[in-house]
Amino acid sequence: MENSGSCEDIGPAGFPVEEVHKITVLDIRLANVDRHAGNILMSKDDDGRTLLIPIDHGYCLPESFEDCTFEWLYWPQARVPYSAATIRYIQSLDTEEDIGLLQFHGWDLPLECARILRISTMLLKKGVELGLTPFTIGSVMCRETLNTKSMIEEIVLEAQASMLPDFSEASFLESVSQIMDRRLSEISE
Repeated sequence: MENSGSCEDIGPAGFPVEEVHKITVLDIRLANVDRHAGNILMSKDDDGRTLLIPIDHGYCLPESFEDCTFEWLYWPQARVPYSAATIRYIQSLDTEEDIGLLQFHGWDLPLECARILRISTMLLKKGVELGLTPFTIGSVMCRETLNTKSMIEEIVLEAQASMLPDFSEASFLESVSQIMDRRLSEISE
């Protein structure tokens, strides 16, 4: 990609909110565990506006939420609510359609990775429905310390503990959804 450097080269103050929000949506959905300023390139469009280009997606859709890290959590744009257009886009996301598209192109997503996509998309949709900012939604996915589970990890563990042996994926995701509703309502108040 043509670019004028990475986000490591300058501070985030001049980055357009919508450009940062595009990356937050991508990273939350894919549970990116390697988003740092060095893998976000900067460019300018024909009108001179700054564009952010995320690169290096090799560690997306992991098997667990354990290692999620998002550089943009520390940027002021992450504390700005999503725009109406971004919310409409998020609401239009269809995980099963996306998994089907990946399969059509020859990538059979392992069950654990498909589960991550389903849960992270669920979190993103529920978060915007409650009016949460990218910072708050992203914080649900990231550990505060190495030895402290993130809220999303706690939700998954609670759902797993509530399941009977030989549970179906659908019943597991329903349990995750109910627990997520409860936990998100606690932080949205």
